[in-house]
Amino acid sequence: MPCVGCTSLPTIPRLSPSPDVHPEEGPLPLDLYALGRGLAYLATVMLLGACVFAALIPRWRVTHDDDRSLPARALAGAWSVAVAAAISLVLADLLRAYGQVRSFLDPTEPFTWETAQPVLLQTSWGRGWMAQLGIAALTVPIALVGRRRPAMGLGLLGTAVLAVAATTPLTGHAVEHPWGRQLGVGLHALHLIGGGVWLGTLFSMTVSGLRLARYAGPDASTDHLAVARMVTAFSPLALAGAGVAVAAGSLLSYAYVGDLASLFGTAYGRTLLVKIALLALTMALGAWNWRRVAPRLGTSDATRRLTRSATVELLLGLLLLGTTAVLVALPAPAV
Repeated sequence: MPCVGCTSLPTIPRLSPSPDVHPEEGPLPLDLYALGRGLAYLATVMLLGACVFAALIPRWRVTHDDDRSLPARALAGAWSVAVAAAISLVLADLLRAYGQVRSFLDPTEPFTWETAQPVLLQTSWGRGWMAQLGIAALTVPIALVGRRRPAMGLGLLGTAVLAVAATTPLTGHAVEHPWGRQLGVGLHALHLIGGGVWLGTLFSMTVSGLRLARYAGPDASTDHLAVARMVTAFSPLALAGAGVAVAAGSLLSYAYVGDLASLFGTAYGRTLLVKIALLALTMALGAWNWRRVAPRLGTSDATRRLTRSATVELLLGLLLLGTTAVLVALPAPAV
């Protein structure tokens, strides 16, 4: 597993591959680092989506809605998602640190603070990771307090989550981007924010909105009408978020791959092709929901159909995030 920024670690023996084996011929890096990175991406996307979904609720809430209405229950659900995502992000960052340090140790060497300190304190990767962990830790109390004071909490949590997205690229390929560090970090942050606005908000909408309405029963016509308003408010943002994610991701892919030979001839390129295929499937299903399912909303049957298709879209999005985590742990051909 490559360590971006770990250029000088004199106190830790670093295992090197055999000179006869090209790094592209090895197995995919499905290790603790990739797992932690995937969980961190998932938690960040969920946090972004919870903030966006909570901010959208006033746009589809009507004047006669009370505390038992779907918008009120959905807001409580969004804050529950935010709390779970914030805690998960901290745990994922700790797992990433363990996996990163472990990759520099012999299999029998114990994990101690003395062995971890050079990686976490003396490398650019470690400094980026500490910034990520510090901001992630802040999101937990903000999310816990924010659910009691939503107006203030949403502003604070939204600011913190944007900081999470801005620091996430500091431990990846962005710091060695062929077009410069600043542009690389910016494009990666936009890619993550776009994905959060799209898939993260869809997650909160499905868990905190669609499922509550679906299990309210066939007589809860008010909830099903609220679902139609909710989807109408979400659809333009989903299109915008997907557009930002695809545009930023396309520029990043072009910079990191370089040419067609690298796209088909390297592990990074082939993994990128898998990501592109998953992205196409996810966007196609989202387009189907928008064009064919959403216009029929307002009944329990339509809510049930949209819940099923949105769940499948989220499962594809989960595979998409997992593929992204593997990409970050692979050497980019043009870097």
